[in-house]
Amino acid sequence: MNDQATPTGSPEAAARRRSREAGFSLLELLIVCAVIGIIANIMIPALYSALYRAKAARIMEDYNLVRTMASQHYADHSFYPPETGPGVEPPELASYLQGRLIWTHPDYQYDWELWVDNSGNPTQPSTGVIVGFSIVTYDPALADAVHKLFKGPVIDTIPNHTTFGIEPYVS
Repeated sequence: MNDQATPTGSPEAAARRRSREAGFSLLELLIVCAVIGIIANIMIPALYSALYRAKAARIMEDYNLVRTMASQHYADHSFYPPETGPGVEPPELASYLQGRLIWTHPDYQYDWELWVDNSGNPTQPSTGVIVGFSIVTYDPALADAVHKLFKGPVIDTIPNHTTFGIEPYVS
């Protein structure tokens, strides 16, 4: 059958008309893509911000754990553990921490700081701290999130090190 032989009100003509009208035009698809792009531009920065805030909260939780365990170690032994390098747990704190803390993460590391010499004199008196817990990161957004979340004094002693005091230096 051809189109001319079929009346316009017949079911076959209506079915043919619907099949030609099915789908979306190019303009409609472009509008949907633009709306999705706008929503993504709004949501992705907020998602990254939430991710950094979550990491900063985890760092603060770990700092509080280390501060508590270091104080317990000091109460038990009358000295703080010696300094270790970034990503290395002080062996003296291992029995206190009991594996509850990971010192090396993909985008940051923890660093135990003890800024006193063998005589007990501070090696970094300008910082006002003799015992600290540092976060070593090359991600400025993470360091900024930590600064915003922590309510106490934060010391940026060397590039990429953010230090939280555990024991202040009093002269």
